[in-house]
Amino acid sequence: MKENKIAKILKDNKLYIFLLITMTFLGIFIKMNYATDTYSVISDIPRARFNHFMLSGRFVTAIWYGIMCVLKCSPDMMSLISYIIAIITTTLALYKLYNIISKDVKNSALAILISIIIIINPFSIELFMYIERGIMMLAILMCICALECFVKFLEGENKKKQILLAIIFMIIATFSYQGVVALFVALSAVYIIKYSSNFKEFIINNIVMFMCYGIPAVLNLGIVRIFFSNDRVSGNIIITESIKKILSGSAKMLNTYSILPNRFFEILILVTLVLVLISIIVKNTKITVKIIKILSLIYVTAITLCITVLPVAMQDTASIWFVARSTYTFASILGIIILFIALEKLENIQLQKVLNIAMIAITVILLIVQYKRFNTIELDFYNKCYMEKSNSIEIGKMIESYEKAMGIKVENISIYKDKNPQYTYNGLFAVGDFNIMGFATDWSDANMINYFNNLKLKKVENNAEIQEYFSDKDWDSFNEAEVIFEGNTIHFCRF
Repeated sequence: MKENKIAKILKDNKLYIFLLITMTFLGIFIKMNYATDTYSVISDIPRARFNHFMLSGRFVTAIWYGIMCVLKCSPDMMSLISYIIAIITTTLALYKLYNIISKDVKNSALAILISIIIIINPFSIELFMYIERGIMMLAILMCICALECFVKFLEGENKKKQILLAIIFMIIATFSYQGVVALFVALSAVYIIKYSSNFKEFIINNIVMFMCYGIPAVLNLGIVRIFFSNDRVSGNIIITESIKKILSGSAKMLNTYSILPNRFFEILILVTLVLVLISIIVKNTKITVKIIKILSLIYVTAITLCITVLPVAMQDTASIWFVARSTYTFASILGIIILFIALEKLENIQLQKVLNIAMIAITVILLIVQYKRFNTIELDFYNKCYMEKSNSIEIGKMIESYEKAMGIKVENISIYKDKNPQYTYNGLFAVGDFNIMGFATDWSDANMINYFNNLKLKKVENNAEIQEYFSDKDWDSFNEAEVIFEGNTIHFCRF
């Protein structure tokens, strides 16, 4: 029976449509690439990196990394395996979400498009920039599996079993990557509206939903608190500073961290909300029903925003950092609102057709603009990788020449900053953690130079005189003057 089900899925053309779409938007990442964190992953002592993932509560990621180390996979092979997992899990997430949606949204094209803009949303690109991309996308697939179980619960199918399965799937998701698990809540909220026939049911369904979301979160945090200690469970909270960071970060998030053109996403959301209001007004004659539907829209929108921001906001003040990968769910909000409309079927067939065309137009416009922006960002990302590799190799050649000339083995490296340090190369798109060059962070600078030159330079403290000399300089690209040799130490100033 199980084999027949798998065979049926493999014969379904829609599975391959979703595979093609995934490859179109994110296929470029098959080529080895380097985020700043990647240099730590491939350069750290395996035990140290394994412990880092465990400390972060990303236990599935830690297990995957441990297996890669046991199998002695090279960084390139590790990246490729992770990429394959990411492509498969993204495709399956799209396929499963489509199957859930298509039960109610009979327009196949619309159901496909809604699935795409929810899963491959504008923030999804950052998830693919990390070497553990496969496990991050696995977390999204697990959220969709949990959603499927929750919808079955709402339909009254073997309720206890479905709740248990949903919790299990959410445990796997939370233990893989916490930054995407809010997607389960945002999507579940739409179906709670659909299946709650009265206020009591609405409250009960919300309690069950938050139980499915909360139990894995509490379990994850509890394990970290009991067995480990890190920034997730320690640190100071300065309320005024936290509020400032939350407001500033939320504003950047609303503007998609400039991934999409300025205010473009907000305009699409506004247009879509207007469509929702029109559909509510047209469909319902009673004022009380209209009010309930408008409140339902507010509920779905508010819960998506809150469940995205809250986990970030609850951290200690120093750790609050809004980036695309940790606020992934917000970028699904347009698809979630459109799904909300699509479930509100109109009795007037002609008006329903017009509404469907409008929704399809909005999703297509988003995907065209998103594809163009993804393409630009991806090319900039690989240009950044190429330039930092070239610069690192150039530094390696300088080290080799110095060692031959002086007969000294260079063993140490000290990293400095010039007057106005950059975080990426001129002309490249960079925001948050996007396209940050390896020289820009203290966990990647020396590791990057070591990796590309097969060196084991030990990072040491700055020399006060050399630091004063570099502090007055202002370079905007790599220059040999940024390197000073002193005995067995190379002093490098990042530009």
